[in-house]
Amino acid sequence: MKRQSLTTFLTASAVALGATVTLNQPSQAQTARGFYCDSSNNTPVTMYQNAQGNTEPWIKWTSNYFTDSGYSPATRCQEVSGRLETYRRNKQLKFITVGRMNGQNVVCTASQVNGRCEGLIFTLKPREDAVRTLNNLLAWREGQAGAPSLSESGAVPYIDVSGRLGEEGSSTGSPNVQPPSQPNQGGMREL
Repeated sequence: MKRQSLTTFLTASAVALGATVTLNQPSQAQTARGFYCDSSNNTPVTMYQNAQGNTEPWIKWTSNYFTDSGYSPATRCQEVSGRLETYRRNKQLKFITVGRMNGQNVVCTASQVNGRCEGLIFTLKPREDAVRTLNNLLAWREGQAGAPSLSESGAVPYIDVSGRLGEEGSSTGSPNVQPPSQPNQGGMREL
């Protein structure tokens, strides 16, 4: 009789523990929101999934230029997707622009138009035209050079991504920057 009681107790405890663990795990939609690297095809792609579960490609990684330095397209995709997600979660992803960090041309974050480079997104190839790269960067902007989501300060463009990410406090009401246009599902930019 004691053995049956012990078995019943252990079974009930296991079920209760399993239910507790299951209830405390975040839903897939909560964990999937944000930036991630999709390597399901031969070419890695930095993707973004919004709160509604819609996904869109941001950067298609095809260049092998940095491979000899240990940064294959797959590695760059993982690292850049992680950086973008960190900036998004910390509400530091408002504008994407170009600048210089550690003596190299980079694509970076800025908190305002005319703002300085604050967070590294990725390093550009030497002698690569930084402004041209930025204007052609994001897959959802394909064919939209000069679209409303682009604000230029002198010769340096600032792309407002805060509204696109659905982040609170976005600057889309600013007179200098209008909300981003709808995504073009037709293609991706290659880097």
